[in-house]
Amino acid sequence: MTKQRWIRRALSNVTSKSRKRSQSNCTDLEELSEVVPPMPAAKSTALFTQDPMKVPCMGGCVELQQEHSKHLLPEEVVLFEPTEDEMFAEPKARHGSRLIFLNTPLLPSEVDALVALRKEWMRRGKGRDELPEFIRLSALRIMQHKRFDPSRAMDLVQTCLDERVRRLPLREEDLLADLSYGAMYWHGRDRKCRPCLVVRIERFAELIKERERCIRMTIFVLEYALRFAIVPGRVENWVVLVDFENASDIMSFYQLPAMCLTAKALSQTVESVYCCRMVWVKLLNLPAILSCIVQSVIPADKKKKVSAIEDHKKELLKYFEPSQLEARYGGTRRDLKGHETYPFRFYPGCRGAMTARPLTCESGRSTASSTSDSTVDTESEEAVTSLHHLTGRKFHEGQLWDTSATDRWIEQAAESSLPPQAAKALSSLGHSVEPCLSLDQWKDHCKEATLNPGLKRKHIISL
Repeated sequence: MTKQRWIRRALSNVTSKSRKRSQSNCTDLEELSEVVPPMPAAKSTALFTQDPMKVPCMGGCVELQQEHSKHLLPEEVVLFEPTEDEMFAEPKARHGSRLIFLNTPLLPSEVDALVALRKEWMRRGKGRDELPEFIRLSALRIMQHKRFDPSRAMDLVQTCLDERVRRLPLREEDLLADLSYGAMYWHGRDRKCRPCLVVRIERFAELIKERERCIRMTIFVLEYALRFAIVPGRVENWVVLVDFENASDIMSFYQLPAMCLTAKALSQTVESVYCCRMVWVKLLNLPAILSCIVQSVIPADKKKKVSAIEDHKKELLKYFEPSQLEARYGGTRRDLKGHETYPFRFYPGCRGAMTARPLTCESGRSTASSTSDSTVDTESEEAVTSLHHLTGRKFHEGQLWDTSATDRWIEQAAESSLPPQAAKALSSLGHSVEPCLSLDQWKDHCKEATLNPGLKRKHIISL
């Protein structure tokens, strides 16, 4: 009981401090909303050191020197066609449960919500009706997260400015030491091509003591996925595994309040700054003694997405191909040590061996997804399947199809590689667009984007 009272008191204090901070910074958005020149073409680092209002909405991890995974962005991901169940968490209700926001038609009620947000921004931003770049493409996510209340949504815009924009850019070399703990890393994808974020609580032993280190590392990890692993209109979400194995060993009774505050700050960063991205969280190896602590840091409206599972080696195979998981989670990939988790690991065949493009190594042996009990040591023998070298920032950003301001996005949308339903919807707006159904078509889109002078930055330049 004493432990629980400490936690409640600590959480109450941090909530109070957060409110005071929000009130003291309430004028920041107005001060930053002065007219600024258009964003210049620039290298990724420069994009995040200019006026905060012009900071891109994704890609804040910069100056990457480590090689990407050979399977970071394979064909099955760039051509994935989401069903209604992947577009909406509750397909029958639809409004308020959207999962895919970009490069896809919006509901009339959602367009109305965007109009309301721009009006609120205009009221607070000295007459300008264009949203700042750092939240332009996530505007509908923010509105949905705040239950379509424009005033509350503006508070979240301030949070994004404070918690994300002001910390960018994050340089890889500055985060390598923290990433090497292996406390948080991307590993494979589920059968719906969504990247899987693995969180190992045991490995937070040193990091959890310093809130800022934890938040900076978390932002870097999530920015990486948005910049390189997500495809707008097709794959926009992620799933999370939180492993509590040996977690009780790192927790001192007297450090619990501070650790709980850090955990809550991390939770708020993920669910506020990167709202509507997480589809579900599975809690693994959760000791009963830590259950109350875990429940205290999960936002009330997100608890339905979170579940603790006992036989995770069996349960997780309902969502993943074995080739996408480490052996400790029932997969065929070897268990990684902390220093082996970055660069992040992705693998071919996330939708099954039948959907993976045939891969061969030098010996001629097929390396397609395997379901055998033996673990795979490395991906060094597997042929490259990733297409990320053909993409750039604009490809991963996509467009928010706000039909109340069509002129701001429709030209770029018409040049995107769209699934059938999106292509049909865009064609109905007066732009004849063919759906992108094959790898050859997708590559042609990349080439056309490169040659088109109308785009501010080329797709093929990797920032």
